[in-house]
Amino acid sequence: MPNVSHDTLHGFLPGRPKALNRALDLLDLGIPTGVTTETLPTDASGAPKMFTRQMDSVLRVVRPDGRDPFILLVEAQTGIETKKETSWPYYIAYLRDRYKLEVVLLVLCVDTATAAWAARPLRTGLGRPTQVTVPHVLGPSNVPRVSRIQDASADLDFAAFCLWIHSNDPDIEGILTVMGEALAQDTDREARDDLAGLIEDGLGSEHARKIWRNLMETLFTPRRGTIVGDARLAGQEEGLEEGRVAGKAELLLRLMERRGFPMTEETRRRVTTCTDVPLLDLWFDRAIDATTLDEIFAAPSTTDRVPAPAQSPERTAAPTKG
Repeated sequence: MPNVSHDTLHGFLPGRPKALNRALDLLDLGIPTGVTTETLPTDASGAPKMFTRQMDSVLRVVRPDGRDPFILLVEAQTGIETKKETSWPYYIAYLRDRYKLEVVLLVLCVDTATAAWAARPLRTGLGRPTQVTVPHVLGPSNVPRVSRIQDASADLDFAAFCLWIHSNDPDIEGILTVMGEALAQDTDREARDDLAGLIEDGLGSEHARKIWRNLMETLFTPRRGTIVGDARLAGQEEGLEEGRVAGKAELLLRLMERRGFPMTEETRRRVTTCTDVPLLDLWFDRAIDATTLDEIFAAPSTTDRVPAPAQSPERTAAPTKG
C-alpha cells in the first residue's frame, strides 16, 4: 500500500544516478558507472482506461557510451502483495511494447520474507510456460549493512538507501547512529538537512523514526533557509510556544479556583483559548488580589504592566475569602 516510506524508497534512486549505479552493481548486470536517467510516466492503464494501473518508478537508463538504453521499473515492497504476481508481468509487457527497449524489473524489499517472495519466477501458460517473469530483488540479504561512519560518509545517498533496506534490523539504532554521525560531518548543510528529512520519511517504523528524531536533535540543528530545516524548526518553536501558553493558562485556572471564583465553562474556555501570553500574565497578576472576575478580565488601562486588546468582562459576585 503506497505511503510516505514506500514512495520515498522507490523514488529516491531515480534522482541520484551515482547511488543507482551502485545499486545496479549489486545485481551484477555488467552496467558501467556513469549512467544517466530519464524519468518516464508511471501510468500503465493503457487506452481506453477501464481502471488505473500505476507503477512505482520508471526510468530510461542510458549507459555512458549511449548504447543499449533500457527501461528500469523500480517497485518498492514493504510486504507481500499477491496481486503483484499478475501486475508485474503486465507492467513489463506494457513497457516493452511501448518503448521497444529491454525492461529490467527491480523490486526493493525491507525484509527477507518479502524479498524471498518477490524473487520467485512468475510463470503463466500450459505445459511449457508462455511467459516467465523473474524480478531482480534487493533486500537485506544482498544490500550491504553500513556499519562504519567512513563508509557512510563516502556516499551518503547510497548509505541512506541501504539504511531503508535494513530498517527492520534488530540493531536499527546502531545503523541510524552511524548514519547520523556521518551526516553530521557533511559540510553542505542544505543537502544534509534535506537528506535528514528524507531519511525520516523513508523509515516505515515509528520506533525508528523516533530514534532518528532524537539523533538529529542531539547531533545537529537543522539550518534555517532550507525547506526541511525551516519546517522542523518552526514545528519545534510552535510546540514550545503552545506548551508555554498551556502552562500559563493552567496556572491561572488553579489560582482562580484556590481564590474561590465560580469556574463556569465559559470562564474556563476564555482562559484556555487565549493565546496572548502577556494578557495571560496580566490576568494572573490581577487574580492574586481581585475580588471579582470583572476585575480580572477588565480591559487593560494605561497603568497596567502589559497593554492588551479590550476584553468583555464577565460579571459575577465576589468570592468569599479563603
